Amino acid sequence: MGRKTFTLKTLDDGDQALVYNRQGRARIEHGPKRMFLWRSKYQILNHVVASQKQYLKICFKNGDVEYKEGPCRVHKNPMIHSSVFAVDCISLDANEVVVIYGAEEKGQMTRRLQYGPTLFAPKSNEWLHNFSWHGTDPNHKTRKIPGILNFNKLWVVPDQLYFNVEDVRTKDDALLKVKLMIFFELSDIELMLSRTSDPIADIVNDVSADIVTFTSQVTYEEFNTKCGKLNKIETYPELMERSKLIGYHVSKVVFRGYHASTQLEALHHKSVETRTRLKLMIETEEQEQSLTDMKLKSEISQSTLKQQLAIKSLKHKHQLELQSRKYELEVARKAHQEKLQHTREEEMAKIEAKNKENNQKVDRLRKLQEVGVDISEYLISKNRRPDYTMKVIAPPHSNVHVHQS
Repeated sequence: MGRKTFTLKTLDDGDQALVYNRQGRARIEHGPKRMFLWRSKYQILNHVVASQKQYLKICFKNGDVEYKEGPCRVHKNPMIHSSVFAVDCISLDANEVVVIYGAEEKGQMTRRLQYGPTLFAPKSNEWLHNFSWHGTDPNHKTRKIPGILNFNKLWVVPDQLYFNVEDVRTKDDALLKVKLMIFFELSDIELMLSRTSDPIADIVNDVSADIVTFTSQVTYEEFNTKCGKLNKIETYPELMERSKLIGYHVSKVVFRGYHASTQLEALHHKSVETRTRLKLMIETEEQEQSLTDMKLKSEISQSTLKQQLAIKSLKHKHQLELQSRKYELEVARKAHQEKLQHTREEEMAKIEAKNKENNQKVDRLRKLQEVGVDISEYLISKNRRPDYTMKVIAPPHSNVHVHQS
């Protein structure tokens, strides 16, 4: 039997195959299909899938590169593709930004910023800016190492860093290590990109310069009394000026203390103990003096209060006596008025009784006169022993004048 030179192959739906003929030429077949192969060989092409959070990076053998956003699927053709693989899109939060560079056809370069929140997939002619800054030493959080911080996402939220300014000398040549905490925020990305390549290095260098300037102007003792100024932003003019030039805003610098040599610390602690002991003695003496003053003031206050209470008591007693006298006088006055009224009423009753009696006598005498009784004789008879008698005879309704020597 002769060698078999043909075959039948089935290509499923969605698959692709590369078919080679005898001359080495290739063609692509798309499924679904039933293929009749005559003196040919075929190769099923592998496909690469990208989800909605990915994109495909397709590298061609001629050097071209194509990016295709997902969800998508591409079959890798070994005739034209050197590689095809899926890449995760760059996930940006609301406080993150990436810097994107692009090359145009005329050879010009462009730069743009992509703010989150979003999923970012670069184009074939674009690439991201990779930052390499000073970062925190893994073994010491207050020490900064160049180039340890590598990233391509910028944070646009307030941040802070710990930093120690070491080997700083005072005016009297005391060696110190000043501990700081710096609060800052990226405010102008374009200005930062054009003015600096490592803003962290600029910040720590400028704050170190300000600390050196401050400590070189004071002695060790003066530093202990004036170190509170290191919490004020005005103490860092170099830092504030440089941060504005590179697009950063430094909101606050916190002084976390300092460290000196063991001998200097011992002398300082001894001096502090002495000052503290003297201060405590002064405060104790002042407290005792204050306690004595308070007792004297309390005694004076109590004496004054007792005098005031005694005066108030006397005034109250005097007012009570005065009110009692007034009441007694009022009672006596009312009693006297009542007595006078009673006496007046008795006298009036007597007068009325006397007038009534006299009126009765007059009426009797008038009646006697009317019946012809001699009134004079009648009256004389009533008074049996007169001292003298006088008889007056006159006509009725005549005026009679009697003169007695």
